Amino acid sequence: MPQPASRCAFAVLVWALSLVPLPASADVFAAPFAGVKFGGYTSIVDLELAAGKTSGTIGASLFLLDEGIIGYEVTFAHVPRYFELGNSGLITPGSFVIDLTGNVIVALPPNVTRGGLRPYVIGGLGLVYAKASDVLGIFQVRRTVPAISVGAGAIGLLTVNVGVRFDLRYIRSLTREDDRSLATVGRRISYSRGTVGLVLRF
Repeated sequence: MPQPASRCAFAVLVWALSLVPLPASADVFAAPFAGVKFGGYTSIVDLELAAGKTSGTIGASLFLLDEGIIGYEVTFAHVPRYFELGNSGLITPGSFVIDLTGNVIVALPPNVTRGGLRPYVIGGLGLVYAKASDVLGIFQVRRTVPAISVGAGAIGLLTVNVGVRFDLRYIRSLTREDDRSLATVGRRISYSRGTVGLVLRF
C-alpha cells in the first residue's frame, strides 16, 4: 500500500494538473515509447546490486502542445527486472519499477524549427513505485515515493498525424539523502532513460 505521504503527493499532482490552463488550440498527442534505463541507484534493498545496470524500459506519454512554447504531459513508464541481474537468483523474477509523472514542456515553436525536429526541455513531479522480493520472502519491497522528472528531447512529425520523439529523462525520488534513520533509509531511487517513441496526433 502507498504510504500516506505518497498518497498525498499523488492527490496534489492530480489537483495541480486539473488547474492547468489548457491552450484553446492545443493538439493532443499520444506517444508510446521504448528504450533503455541506465545509471540507476537505490537505497531500497538491492541484494543483487542490480540498480545500476542497463536494462529495457517501455511506457507511454499523453501530451498537449500547440504553436507556442508551453505544453503539458502525463507520462507512465515501466522498468522490468530493476532489482535483478539474472545470475545470482537472490531476487524472485518479476521485480520492477514504475513511474507516473505530470510535466510541463517548453518547446521551440514550429515557426522557428520550420518543419524540422522540435527540441524541448521538460520537468515535473510524480510518483515512483518499486516492487521486489527475495527468494526466501524475507525482504518484501513495496515502496512508493514522490519524485521529480527532468529531461530534454525533440519531436518531429513525418505526416500531419504521425511522427517520432526522442527523449532523455532523469527520474529521482524527492526523499533526502539516507542518514541511516528509520525515516529515510530505503527511500532513495534514481535512474535515467533514453527512449524513442511513435507520436500520434488525435
